[in-house]
Formats: sequence, C-alpha cells, structure tokens
Amino acid sequence: MVFTIAIEPDIRLIERLTFLQEDLGKIITARSADSRWIRPENMHVPLLCLGVSDEGAVPEFNQILHQVAHQFSPFQLVVAGISAYPSPECPRLIQAAVSTDNDILNEIREALMDAFRAANIGFDARHFEATMLLGRVATKTERINMTDAMNAIQDLNFGQSEIFELVMYSSELSESGASHHVLSRFFLDKEVPLK
Repeated sequence: MVFTIAIEPDIRLIERLTFLQEDLGKIITARSADSRWIRPENMHVPLLCLGVSDEGAVPEFNQILHQVAHQFSPFQLVVAGISAYPSPECPRLIQAAVSTDNDILNEIREALMDAFRAANIGFDARHFEATMLLGRVATKTERINMTDAMNAIQDLNFGQSEIFELVMYSSELSESGASHHVLSRFFLDKEVPLK
C-alpha cells in the first residue's frame, strides 16, 4: 500500500470541479481521446507521500499525524486556475491549482517531514506544488492539443473551502487505476492563546 497525507476541500468546491470534469471530458472526447476522472470522494490536495508500507505502520503514522495536527489551526483553501501536465499541447494530467497562500501548506508539509524524519520513516521529498489531480488524458494515436480550452478557463476561480483536518489515504494500484481509501482524519486544533 502507498500512504499519502492530504487535505480535502468541502463538497461545494468539489461539485464545481466535477462540472469542470464533465465539460473537459466532452472536449477531450470530441478530439478523439479518452479521459479518466478522479471520483469526487477521492479529490484531495496531497501534502506528503510516505510511499509503500504495510498496514502495521498505520498506528505510528497516526500518532505522528495527531501531533502535527495540533500545531496548526483551520485555514481557507482557495482553488483557482487549471493546468495540464506536461503541457496543454500534449496533456496527460489535468490539474486544478491551489492558490491559497502556500506558506501554510508549506509549513504543514515541513512539519510532517520533520516528524517523519525524526521517526526514521521515509517519504517523497521532491518539489512540492499544491495541486488537485482532476483526471488523466489517454490518446489512441496522436496527441491532442488542449491549449484553446485550457486558456479559456485557466483563470476560473472554483471557490474556497475551510480546511479543518489532515487526512491519511491508502492507495492501491490495479489495471483499472488507483483506488484510494481514507484511513484516518486528524483535526487541526492548535489552541490560540487569549489576548
């Protein structure tokens, strides 16, 4: 199993993103390609991938997440903009951009990395970019160009969501794609001193 620490937007924001998936899916189909979309219940912003581990590691992971969650207060997540990877001219991944002040996301990620490093637990420390994967594009023959469609919607603001918790997912890969399961949730509940 692969374990990932993430945050999840609320259902209203996810609904807006599912409408976008439907619209982009029609465009991709009209251009003779296929799309596979992330299901609404699996939409999240990954903060840290712990890699492959067995289920026996979950209690220790939970203890670390509990400690880190106590260091932060709830915050607003803003999702605005859309991008394609590696490029709109040859899209493989369609992502929504997180335009929240990245300082808070980077602070949470750094705290997670420090805590897992102190426990001698490995993780993926590659460059972090706050995005939400919406789907994948698969072409049967030639690549498709989505530049016009992406430019038309690149500045859309999908809204904001209050983030109250850290979420730990387990993921398993199969021929039909990845299946994600929420294993645990931890409230962000840093106590703010009274003035």
